[in-house]
Amino acid sequence: MNIFKYIKKAIVFALVVFSLSWALQSPSYAAGLEGKWKLTSLNNSPVSEQFNITVAFDPNESRITGNANTGFAPVPYFGSYKSTENTVELLGPVIKPLIYLGEEGEKYFSTLNSAESYDVKDQKLTITDYSGKKLSFVKAE
Repeated sequence: MNIFKYIKKAIVFALVVFSLSWALQSPSYAAGLEGKWKLTSLNNSPVSEQFNITVAFDPNESRITGNANTGFAPVPYFGSYKSTENTVELLGPVIKPLIYLGEEGEKYFSTLNSAESYDVKDQKLTITDYSGKKLSFVKAE
């Protein structure tokens, strides 16, 4: 009889451990961010054709990478981020070469570095910063 008591406790313990491990798994909130995106507007103003910016989010590595091209050559940038269901925060400023990318480029990086939330709908991504400025993207191929 005593052995059954221990088996019962072991089964209950195993179920508790399994349930906790299932419940405590961190969901991949950033899966909606995953992939490559092309900037279409900056603070509700369309970006000029010569201004081509892409961003890619990798939720497995919590890494952000991209290219900013103002008509001369692509300027790569990268950083790390964390996110929850609808918030995104860059962990430190995005690292990029010390190249002036014009007013649009400076606004882009300023808004991206102070990102607070995101929304993904119909292959469109909107990132909003703490002051309400917005970056709008479409899914890139």
